[in-house]
Amino acid sequence: MSPAAPADYLTRFGLLHTRDLDESRVVMGEIWGKHEVEVIGPGPFETLVNHTEVGQTGLTYVRCPTPLRVHCTLGGDRVTVYLHEEGRSEHRLNAESAVAAPGSAVILVPGQEARMDTGAVRLLALDFPCTRVEQALLARGLPRARFEHWVRQRDLTSPAGESLRSLTRWAAQELDRPGTPLVGGPVAEHLGQTLFGLFLACVAEPLPPAAAPTPMLGKLRLSDLEGFILANLQQPLSVDTLALLAHVSPRTVQLAFRRYRQCTPMEFIRRARLNGIRQELLAGGGAGTVTEIAMRFGFFHMGHFSEAYRREFGESPVQTLRRLHGRLAPGGPCTPD
Repeated sequence: MSPAAPADYLTRFGLLHTRDLDESRVVMGEIWGKHEVEVIGPGPFETLVNHTEVGQTGLTYVRCPTPLRVHCTLGGDRVTVYLHEEGRSEHRLNAESAVAAPGSAVILVPGQEARMDTGAVRLLALDFPCTRVEQALLARGLPRARFEHWVRQRDLTSPAGESLRSLTRWAAQELDRPGTPLVGGPVAEHLGQTLFGLFLACVAEPLPPAAAPTPMLGKLRLSDLEGFILANLQQPLSVDTLALLAHVSPRTVQLAFRRYRQCTPMEFIRRARLNGIRQELLAGGGAGTVTEIAMRFGFFHMGHFSEAYRREFGESPVQTLRRLHGRLAPGGPCTPD
């Protein structure tokens, strides 16, 4: 018995499923702009494309069992990163080679002259507004030239790469679950911000830090940032958000937290959110399950969340609820904190 084919992602968000090459040319032309596509070798043509938005982040699933050759000048105003589940694609981007495969991502930006030779593939793709990406990279002191000249391919076996691929896959699966909170609202914004942060980490990971001197952020201004964090724990937060608020660079924010708090800004945010979740659980569980509460605070990998909660408080979230319910139940046991 042959193994079952892998399940498709984003099945609730169909964009295109066709065996008509001309229909595919029309629909994909709206995304890629003017392009040429041809089937390589024998065999019938088929392609499936599903797409949705998670906050400001686009999420796409493609299954194409047909080897293709595509040539185009990329249009639009979005940066796209291809994360292959199966198969590989060889790219020529402005005459430079790059390979997309399960262990490596290829990043495409508008204006590139692109040629893609693909085998049979299944892939997920993320896309972000160009201006958002450029501003974030410039704020980190990365090269001011248009980044398509130095960003083409990134390693997905690095810690940031593995996290990006894992969270993207989880999001694509979760979005097919009826009633998921990821369809719109603050949870979707949280997830979109997290995906964007991991993408930036993948891009910046192999590059040296800026050599320019970095100004310091004083304790008083840092306290203002901490107050902002504590007042917005259920909102998307990032180092870039804090840097914009303080009118400094992300590196300045990072150095201030390390100097005065002996942690990174994201570690401070993570611990503050864990405390926020604990307070909500101790107040009676709040609205929703532990998973739903964790998602509202920006935690999406429940295994990692439970482990972090246990390290911080010496018990799991479920144990916190059990202790609370035991104290509240008439005649129930009362266990001190």
